[in-house]
Amino acid sequence: MENNSQKRAQRRSIFIYLFIGLILANFLLLYLVWQSGQSQVKEEQERAKNQKEEYEKDLEEIEKRLEAQIKKTGKIETENQALIDSLQANLEEVRQERDNLKNNTQLTQTQMRDLKDKIAAYETLLRKKDEEIEKLRETADILYDENNNLKNQKNELTSTITELDKERNKMQGRLEEAAVLKAENVIVNVVDSRGKVQSGGQYRANKIDRLSISFNLADNKLSKIGNKDVYMRVLEPAGTLLINPGESGKFEANGREIQYSVRKQILFDNSRQNINFEFGRTGEFEAGRHTVEFYSEGYRIGYGTFEVR
Repeated sequence: MENNSQKRAQRRSIFIYLFIGLILANFLLLYLVWQSGQSQVKEEQERAKNQKEEYEKDLEEIEKRLEAQIKKTGKIETENQALIDSLQANLEEVRQERDNLKNNTQLTQTQMRDLKDKIAAYETLLRKKDEEIEKLRETADILYDENNNLKNQKNELTSTITELDKERNKMQGRLEEAAVLKAENVIVNVVDSRGKVQSGGQYRANKIDRLSISFNLADNKLSKIGNKDVYMRVLEPAGTLLINPGESGKFEANGREIQYSVRKQILFDNSRQNINFEFGRTGEFEAGRHTVEFYSEGYRIGYGTFEVR
């Protein structure tokens, strides 16, 4: 009996020891798993920290390259403001990304991937900007060489340029003259005191109460459509201008100020429209050939004559 009791006691002791050993083994296994996890977390944190620092360096390098590109572009003597503005905007973006990265102590995997893509995009952008700057520099070099050639040829070209300027001024003058209205088919009729109209170009002085003058404006596609002032001057055989108080005034033509007999404002529409003037004076017209002139926009646009007997 004692032997059996001893054997049972021994088995219980062995079981207890095994149970305790199993518990200790589980604790050890859990500790090792936890330790491994902590190690992986630290490694991941260290890797993220190193990656963050690397991205910061990448952004700082991109910032320096953009600053260098702006400085280089500013030295190129050609139209480059648009490129400088574009580079400046990119530089501000990179600086903002750099500051955000420095202020952010921990980044998610998504943020890290996005940042990696952005840095790759900035690298591509830098290469494209380098190409633009190189093309701009080549253009500037070409312009510089051309400018030097022009300077070397300046003495030879001075007279030619002067002649071209004169020719251009002449051409401009011709174009301005071509745009001037033209009065065609000038007809001078007279109206007697009873309102009867007489035509033919030769009239008795005592039959003239007033003049009735008409003409049409020639087709002119160079002249601008719109309101225009037309001035009429009635000249006696000796050249004296006939005027009526309240109707006469002055205008500028051929670089000087001259007087007119009657002014009328018309709406020019390039329809070969007909224009009518009337002019009466106190006293009889002198005998001889009278002249009626028309002016507009500083030029004489036509004239007509009539005889007084």
